[in-house]
Parts: sequence; C-alpha cells; structure tokens
Amino acid sequence: VLKVIFLIFLMLFISSGNSNAYQKNIMIMITDKKCLYCIVWEKQIGSIYPRTEIARKYPLVRIEKKNINDFRKYGLKKINLTPTFIFLRNNKQIGSIQGYTNPEMFWWQVDEIIDD
Repeated sequence: VLKVIFLIFLMLFISSGNSNAYQKNIMIMITDKKCLYCIVWEKQIGSIYPRTEIARKYPLVRIEKKNINDFRKYGLKKINLTPTFIFLRNNKQIGSIQGYTNPEMFWWQVDEIIDD
C-alpha cells in the first residue's frame, strides 16, 4: 500500500510542473554569452519576465546555443540565431520569436503567440 501511495505522490509531483523537464508550457530562450542582443534582452526583459503573469504560464528555460543535448531534450533542432524564443504549450511548439529589437516589439510578439 505504501508503494502505491508513493507512486501516486511521485506521479502527482511530476505532473504538477515542479520540474522544467516535465513542464507542459514553457518559453525556451536560445542564448549565447557573446550575443549582444541576448545581453540587451537580459537587461531590458530578463529581470522583469519572471514577475509577469506570462512567466507563470510560460516559465523561462534558457539554453546555451552550444548545448546540443538540451535542444534534443525539448525535441528541438539546433538553432543558429540568438536570441530565439520558442513557446511550447502542452509540449508542442505554438510559436517562436527570432531576434530581439526592443521591449515593445517583444511583448507584442509574445501576446500574438500565446493569445488564447
């Protein structure tokens, strides 16, 4: 009986989204430490994003461009342009943003992608 309870608890824990590996909705940022636009995004949006309603629905997962294994974990092909933002809903890609220009354009593009 204890084994069954433990297995049920484990399944609930995994499905609750407590781990990014099991999160159904995420925003993946493909980034590069040498990318000027990535640096600008981090300064203009990076500290704000986690405090937004969007971040509660689409937590941010950063993947360094050089880490090919992380791409495979999310079912993505290697991407060369940074930053690239990929939105997954129920583990399926619903849209992406390539590049970064300014906060207004970023938020507009995000709204267009996640608009239910």
